[in-house]
Amino acid sequence: MGSLKIARAYDVRDGSADSADTADTAAHYLVDRLWPRGVRKDDLPLAGWPKELTPSPHLRTDFHSGALDWDQFGDAYRAELDERHSDGELDDILAELQNALAEGDVLLLFAGKDTDHTHAKVLQGWLEDNLNRD
Repeated sequence: MGSLKIARAYDVRDGSADSADTADTAAHYLVDRLWPRGVRKDDLPLAGWPKELTPSPHLRTDFHSGALDWDQFGDAYRAELDERHSDGELDDILAELQNALAEGDVLLLFAGKDTDHTHAKVLQGWLEDNLNRD
């Protein structure tokens, strides 16, 4: 069973991800709604770009404008994910990620500069809680 990790898309592209071994062998999934600025599509070896796992535009805007602090954003994002999950919107991508983890590591890529306050960390925790990892 593989590990679920996060990294900046720019670091993977430049070969400077914290765990170069993981970056080379993991299945890469871009978890940003928008494509990373300045990155060519062929610079990232993606297994997928599941926009259904990204925060809604409204939630993202509220967080970046300061209307939501980090804790409020995390709670609201987890609630969005829970709702999508209960509506069945995430069934396909969760099965895909489960299969990828059965084969090896999965690397969730994001473009933000702040590696401590990124939706990818919230998503990583939510996925760890919601994937069947026997």
